[in-house]
Order: sequence, then structure tokens, then C-alpha cells
Amino acid sequence: YNLTSNGTIDIGKIYKVFAIKGYDVKGLIKTDLSLRGMQSDAASGHYERLFNSGTLQLNDVQLHSDLFPMPFLVNKGVFHFDQDKMFFDQFKAKYGNSDFTLNGYLNNVINYATKNNEPLKGNFDLKSNNLIVDELMAYADTSSKNKSATASTGVVIIPSNLSLTLNADADKVIYNGIKLTKVKGQLIIDSSKMVMKQSGFTIIDAPVVMDATYKTVTPTKATFDYHINAKNFDIHKAYKEIKLFHDLATSAASVHGIVSLDYQLSGRLDSNMHPVYPSLKGAGVLTLGKVKVKGMKLMTAVSKATNRDSLNNPDLKDVNIKTKIENNTITIERTKLRIMGFRPRFEGQVSFDGKLNLTGRVGLPPFGIFGIPFTVTGTQSNPNVRLKRGKDSDKLQETEDKE
Repeated sequence: YNLTSNGTIDIGKIYKVFAIKGYDVKGLIKTDLSLRGMQSDAASGHYERLFNSGTLQLNDVQLHSDLFPMPFLVNKGVFHFDQDKMFFDQFKAKYGNSDFTLNGYLNNVINYATKNNEPLKGNFDLKSNNLIVDELMAYADTSSKNKSATASTGVVIIPSNLSLTLNADADKVIYNGIKLTKVKGQLIIDSSKMVMKQSGFTIIDAPVVMDATYKTVTPTKATFDYHINAKNFDIHKAYKEIKLFHDLATSAASVHGIVSLDYQLSGRLDSNMHPVYPSLKGAGVLTLGKVKVKGMKLMTAVSKATNRDSLNNPDLKDVNIKTKIENNTITIERTKLRIMGFRPRFEGQVSFDGKLNLTGRVGLPPFGIFGIPFTVTGTQSNPNVRLKRGKDSDKLQETEDKE
């Protein structure tokens, strides 16, 4: 290849002649560059044999792709070429209500432009004041009208021909209505997959550290796997504002106070970026730092059945609740409590539709050597407490993931 260019191009007019299906582009490109070399040298790493130099500037370029529901708008982009790399000197862009700036470089540009299935590689610092992930969903309806509760929005698509490392710093990120602030971390994008390493952010005023993997399977399906460590957050606020926590920790509706969470969870997302519950698998621990349980029907029922009023609306401190999630069921390991001289314990299963199969024992003062066994079946809204040991027949029916 041997290309020199000096001037200004209206790519909207040019594109009407040389259009690519699934894309549309408008705007101005200003060039002063010289590119010369062999594609084979670029592919084999003989960059000293390349003679690429000069600058390229974008002004108000609008790019629309079938992969995304809204166009990307590049307000200003200034680049320079040096051997195998294309450096981003200034790059400010918008997408819907999101904004971001990039500093860094792309490489493998020649191979990407001239060969099929070659990835575009790069390394960038990304900064954003406002990043709304919901707008990136494949079929997102960006208008305020014509929205249907049953309409599919599609998943966020990660292109298969990108291989990028992004050091991200965002003031605010919104995903599925959840607001994250002070987001910092490294994102690695490669082969339709995005990996987050030790990313930190604040949610409901609590610091969180997370490792995560997200992979696009189809425009209506994605998979995820993450490990989250959240310290000292308001459990009732999390229950009200985070849908996944609302569904996985249903008893939190009756709990007020400070807790911590250390959990590993993986699964599949549907066409609305919602988790498919039978696909979820995970394990971890919820630590109750200092909480007040008030109005929980389960505790009220156990208190009434055992004739121990102090078990109703108790204060709890330093309790570790270890659970495992699989086949639409949460399995709770044996958990021990201390409530005003009593030493209750419980273990068992809770399904995502609220069904219960719990067994336990209320250890009596002074040391809990003697106790009252109990079994809880029914549902969280209508628990059935019996003062006897549980039976295998009470075990909840699990729902396996067909995919």
C-alpha cells in the first residue's frame, strides 16, 4: 500500500457511493498523512519496514451501526500515525446521553482494514461523566413513547473483531436503572467478551470491588460471571433499589441495618438483560454486621410456635449466612444465632418463587444443650411452622436450566 492524503472529505457524500450494508456515516475528515508499506510486514511485526506518518482529524462524525440502536457522534477526533499505531491525541464522543473521551492508540489497523476476521487492537484510557449501559442494548427503544412492557431490548453486543484494553474512569454508570458512581477499573474486550479486573465503584453509598466477565452469545442472549465484595451497606436500601438483590435476598424486606456481601455468581441473561434464574449458579456469604429484624413472618411464626416472644423482631450482630444457588433454589448452610440467651439455628432451602423448606432448633438457656426442633414449610408470606424434625418429602422441587 502507498497512500498520501491532504485535504478535507465530506464522508457523508462519499459514503452514498461506497456504502457498507448495516452502517451509515456522516461528517468531515481532514487529512495530512502518508501511509506506505507491506501488509505482510505489518502482520509479521516488522514495523521498522513501515512508513506511516501524519495526522487525521474528525469533526462532527456520526456513525450508525445495526449493532447499536443509536448513532455514535464524534465531536472531535485528532489522530496521528506512527509505524503500526494510530494514536488518539484528542477524542471526544457521545452516544445518546452518554459521553466519553479516549486517549491511547490502536494497532493492527492495516490488517484489520485489509483482511477478514482480523481484530482491531488497542489500549486506551477512557473517561466519562455519564455512561448509560441501557442505551447500548441491541434493540433499546430510545423514545419515550411506543415502549412496551413485553418488548425485547436485546443484550449489549460486544463486537467479535475488537481486542481492546480500557482503563476506565467514570463518574456515573447506569445499568438496568442501578446507579454506580466513582467507577474505576480495567476492562479487557476481546472476542465478544468483556472482562473487568478489580473494578471499584460505589453503589447505594457503599464501596464495592468486583471481578466480572460478560460475553455476547447472540443479540438476545449473553452470559456473565462475577465475584463481588461489598462492605458495610444498608441492606434495606439494597433490597429496594437493586432488583437482583431483591430477588436473591427476599428476607431483606424485614431487615434494617448494615451488612456485607462476598459472593460469586454466574448465569445467563435474557433478551432484556435480566438474569434467567434457573441458570444462576453461585455461592458466598452475607454478613449481618448489626441489624434489626422487624416484621419478618418467618421469625414471628417460629416465635409463636415455640412460645418464645424474644425470637420475634430480634437484634442480630456478627452473623455469617452462607448460601449456595443452583437450579432455581437457594440452599442455606447451618446458621447459628444468639438472641437474649436463646441459641436458635436454621438451615435449608428457599426457592426464587418464595417456597420454604427450613429446619432448625431453638437452643434453650443457659447453654442451648436442650432445645426445641422446628420445621418451616409453605411460603415466605405464609410460613407453616411445626415443632418437629423435617422430612425428606418436604424438600423443594428444583428447576434445572434446559440450556
